[in-house]
Amino acid sequence: MERLRSSPLHANISTALDRHLESIHIVQSRRKDEIVNASNRQRQGVPRCQDDRDVFALASAIKEMCVATRKARTTLWCALQMTLPKTASTAGQADVEKALQDIVNCEDKVHESINSSNPMNQRGETNQH
Repeated sequence: MERLRSSPLHANISTALDRHLESIHIVQSRRKDEIVNASNRQRQGVPRCQDDRDVFALASAIKEMCVATRKARTTLWCALQMTLPKTASTAGQADVEKALQDIVNCEDKVHESINSSNPMNQRGETNQH
């Protein structure tokens, strides 16, 4: 889209896409942790009672990924609107800019609240941004 516009896109677009990719990596990591912990318990002969912390961490990561996916789709729509040929209306551009700003502000709040309530972060893990 940047090539079509012959100019860079708004910085919030790449931020939203980066956060979406980060949330995908977190889900993959949580799922891997769940599988490893389940196999370790099985080897030790522990009954099939699954530890809920792994499941809750995975569910939280999936919830964060859903939010990030929704935001990424919206920002991609905004990028498309900014890339399309200009029409007589300039009010649409202001709406797109406002939508991008709202997305990032809302996304920051959700990202912070999920990271602060994540049980895996409370055990001392650090997020990699």
